[in-house]
Amino acid sequence: MTMRRIFLIAAAAATVSVFGAGPSAAYDYPFCRKTEAGPGDCRYDTYEQCLAAISGTAGFCQPNFWLQQTPQVNPHRRARQY
Repeated sequence: MTMRRIFLIAAAAATVSVFGAGPSAAYDYPFCRKTEAGPGDCRYDTYEQCLAAISGTAGFCQPNFWLQQTPQVNPHRRARQY
């Protein structure tokens, strides 16, 4: 009877952990630390945080390239009618 109780408790805990988990919220930070080739480390809210992270290294800070990829829409342009 004890093994059955342990199994049921473990199954209930597994079910709660799987179905109780919500989706993670992704967030794109505005500044990236670059030290070598690659995408960089984009997890800084401010330029000052990035500068503190590269202090004493050969890296540099730059704006997050992926945040600048939003298409520009001209609201005054009309669609061509045929």
